[in-house]
Amino acid sequence: MSQSSALRRATDRPPSREGAWPGYLLGALFAGVAGWQAAHGGPIPWALSIPALAEGRYETLLTHMVSHAGLPHLLFNTLALLSLSPPVVRAMSRGRGRGRGRAGGAMIMRYLAFFILGGLAAAGLFVAMNLDQTLPMLGASGAICAIWGLLARIDPAGGPDKALWSPHALRVMRDFTLSNAILVLLINGLATAAGAAGGIAWEAHLGGFLFGLLLGPLFVPPVPPPPPMGPWGPRV
Repeated sequence: MSQSSALRRATDRPPSREGAWPGYLLGALFAGVAGWQAAHGGPIPWALSIPALAEGRYETLLTHMVSHAGLPHLLFNTLALLSLSPPVVRAMSRGRGRGRGRAGGAMIMRYLAFFILGGLAAAGLFVAMNLDQTLPMLGASGAICAIWGLLARIDPAGGPDKALWSPHALRVMRDFTLSNAILVLLINGLATAAGAAGGIAWEAHLGGFLFGLLLGPLFVPPVPPPPPMGPWGPRV
């Protein structure tokens, strides 16, 4: 076996769901909040809107992230979170063991800080682009799009981080743009045809994605150096 083959075998991770557990924690939080809101008048008081901010309810900058407009919205966001989180969690755990004890605590704090700040960036762009609107915004999708943006800057297989204009990053940007364009045309078009207000808050999606794309790498430790090589493979 060559040294390069041995190094790949020593460092490769299997394509598993390892790293999904922070997503499950947030999904459980979303479900718990939805249950509480169902028994206490619904999610609208937790929603972010220009009138809410004008009334001094600045807590809605945070509470909107864990509130959802119905079961389909909740399930869609939770599934997206579980799908996108594992490679980000693994990247945030680099060189810090297997996610337990102090290493796990540091990683989860980093992940939650990134999630919250990504959600705030999403809320900021939504507010800035809707100063004359009164419709409320709910959901974790802005913060989830921050995770999506960070995926453009890391290698899901655990390799070196990606430059902003790398082919990998450009592919992720393309996929984000096309997916959101389809969602906006479909959901917002159906809402308009039905004479209903609301739809996809694409401004929040864009704000979250840009935060993850541009600032997400600050939350990820650098790739650790490869293990020293001996005559029969890596030393462990």
